[in-house]
Amino acid sequence: MTLLETLGALLIGLIVLGGSGYMISKGIDNDKIAKAEQNLSTFRLDIKNLYQGEPDFNGLTTDIAVTNEAVPDGMIKSSGEVRNVWNGAVTVAAGTDPTTFTITHNSVPEYACVKLATFQAGSWVSVTVNGVVIQQASGMVAAITNQLASTNTIVFTSN
Repeated sequence: MTLLETLGALLIGLIVLGGSGYMISKGIDNDKIAKAEQNLSTFRLDIKNLYQGEPDFNGLTTDIAVTNEAVPDGMIKSSGEVRNVWNGAVTVAAGTDPTTFTITHNSVPEYACVKLATFQAGSWVSVTVNGVVIQQASGMVAAITNQLASTNTIVFTSN
């Protein structure tokens, strides 16, 4: 085998290795988004169940949710803080209308923002991205894309 053939084989090997690394990275990113969606859905349901005998969500705080085990296990860190899969703070609170509550995800990376913000679209009272209310209708992806930053804050309002 000549030097040129050896270098060619090495180059092909590096291309294959690089492609594999890229695919693994994309798989990990997609897994994080799926886990964040699962946690959001579970958190929402657990808050609703916690307050099912109440007329509203008045007084709801993150501490109350943690104390009453209404936060998915994987979101609670050893310090007691509630964090998302990207290690951003997650808070829950009564909404401005006490018959609603908000779940706020901080530090959502750009690549995940659109997918997470459109999760269960139409079932939320409102969704805001970086302080801008996003209409849950046709054009939602474009509206979110126009608000993207390197890290993003998404506020989901539920009732």
